[in-house]
Amino acid sequence: MKKIITLKSIFLALLLVFTMSCNDEFLDEKPLSFLSPENTFVDANGLQTALNASLGNIYNQMNSATGLLNFDINMSDAAVIGSTDKQDAFVDLRKYATPQNARNNDAGRARTAYEGCYLTLSQANTVIDYIDIAKWAGGLKDTERNHLLGSAYFVRAFQYLQQTMQFGNCAFLLNVVNTSRQDFKAFTMQSVWDQMIVDLEWAVQYVKPSTQLAKGQVPNAAVRMLLAKYYMMNLRFAEAEEQMNIVINTGGHKLFTDADIPASVKTVLIGNDYNTADGTLMPGRTCAIPADAINYLHMTKDAQKAKNTEGIWVFPNTFGVDGSLGKPERIRAFGPNFVSTNQGIKAPNGVNGINTTVGKGTNIMKWGRSQGVVRPTNYTQYDIWNFKGETDRQDYRHKPGNWLEMNDVYYDADQLKKTEWYLDSLQLFSKDGVLLCNDTIRCWYGYPFYKIWTYDFDKVTRQSGGHTDFYIYRLAEAYLLRAEARVWQDKFAGAADDLNVIRQRANAKQLYTTADIQTQGIGAVLDERNRELYAEEYRHDELVRISVVLAKSKKQCYNGKTYSVSGNDLAVSLSNNSFYYDRMMEKNNFFKNEVPWATYPAVRYTMDPKHVFWPIYEPYLVGNVNNILNQTPGYDGSEKNVAPLVHVVQPAGVSNIDPMKAIGETK
Repeated sequence: MKKIITLKSIFLALLLVFTMSCNDEFLDEKPLSFLSPENTFVDANGLQTALNASLGNIYNQMNSATGLLNFDINMSDAAVIGSTDKQDAFVDLRKYATPQNARNNDAGRARTAYEGCYLTLSQANTVIDYIDIAKWAGGLKDTERNHLLGSAYFVRAFQYLQQTMQFGNCAFLLNVVNTSRQDFKAFTMQSVWDQMIVDLEWAVQYVKPSTQLAKGQVPNAAVRMLLAKYYMMNLRFAEAEEQMNIVINTGGHKLFTDADIPASVKTVLIGNDYNTADGTLMPGRTCAIPADAINYLHMTKDAQKAKNTEGIWVFPNTFGVDGSLGKPERIRAFGPNFVSTNQGIKAPNGVNGINTTVGKGTNIMKWGRSQGVVRPTNYTQYDIWNFKGETDRQDYRHKPGNWLEMNDVYYDADQLKKTEWYLDSLQLFSKDGVLLCNDTIRCWYGYPFYKIWTYDFDKVTRQSGGHTDFYIYRLAEAYLLRAEARVWQDKFAGAADDLNVIRQRANAKQLYTTADIQTQGIGAVLDERNRELYAEEYRHDELVRISVVLAKSKKQCYNGKTYSVSGNDLAVSLSNNSFYYDRMMEKNNFFKNEVPWATYPAVRYTMDPKHVFWPIYEPYLVGNVNNILNQTPGYDGSEKNVAPLVHVVQPAGVSNIDPMKAIGETK
């Protein structure tokens, strides 16, 4: 993984060569370029180049304060976009979630999601198409060949899960596009999933375990976890459970517990105690927090994430190491913007309460210069910690120090030095009941600091969040997936056992009973996923995936509703009625209550059922002049949609035929 950035830039050059538009000279015989497939993909190293590029694109989804992962979380029950300085954000969805909205930053990443998917698919398909240009000693049974091919299948399936969860039916590419094409049509979500299952079932036989791979490469256990998610969408719950049995019991991974903390480690530093400008001890509580299984699991120091065996698929990214992948700036993304001087933090005397001067503001050195891009809902911030009528601060994931509260931040503005409030904890209201922070959406909330804080060696006086290794999949999620598979099979005791393994590791006060799971069903799994995987999982996509299961299975949900598929198009059906929308109206207080912004009072959080999926940016469709490539159901342009095609599943392990050509839709 240390070579991803370099290899990615090389591959982009290759991509430009392979995707040249057709012209009159396209078929002319010419000497082979050194960049041609025949010269580039002659061995495992050449193919690994393309695979690394696709993996680098996936990492880029989280390697930014405004990346796709964060946008995905903001479109869920867990959080919302908190960038209240951008009124055309994906907040007032009725007004701004449109195919014409070109916004592509912290206020919305639908464009990145769509275009990034097909870029990554082109790289994965390159490995698949050209796998046999290389001469393999073992032929079609060669171990290295099949590992690389299986890894590319995984990347392709990872991207198509995202694409279908985010946009519904989609253009379906199983090959590198090496000519100019303007004739794409959308395929049904279901037929895409059917192909991905066949590919992943093949891949689990050949992809190597993590013990034989460099960190960042896709291990066998990750393939099984993705396959389990696809299985559940096809109502193959027992097979999903069995895949997780293999990962949990025979995969060589184990949960990190208190017993695994080295005896010499007593505390973990979560935050920064010493002034980065002059080395003096800064005010406020200490950032040295008693070590526990949770905060130590999420440490960046000593490459903890890359070294422990709970990590299944982990991207290493260490500051100062050649080939590191840049800074995710997670503090900037997930923390409250207490440095705002507009509608933000005021002292009781009405003046700005925080010193924002770089090199002098101690709060931004101690807690980081957070910007409130990802704003947790009340469900995330409060509700899930009120377990069985008791707020649980014993749970490591919510304990003081691991979880940052606003009263950990203090007034440090120079103009307050001679007042009674200097270095006191922040107050939301004055003694007279005056609100001291108008923009509480962006500037006032608590969050799980333990998994977000990373020291920023580049900007030491304004800590935005430095380099960090990143979990994509870890064993805790395997337990959560098995719990889900058991819920769908009415194995409530087994599901409770799996959830309680996670809760016991976190030192939670209360455990689930079988009766709890029987009553709460998938809601209990979603709650525990949010406690354990907040800021890690693609939460929107998981909610849509579960919506698929509920619609196809017609199982009664914990909310009393029974969902079903109406008509022949699952994407259209979900756009009209889905668990996702009902869950948002239940758990996301911002969208449910259409909360307005303090900065732009006319902007409020609005959502309709169609917003289960996101609009495709219009310019991505208009050039497809020889066919209609469908817009997401319900959005402008979707009135022109045509019936999506149904893919005929092809065998894995050998070259694919273009899906449209295979069913006679194109020559």
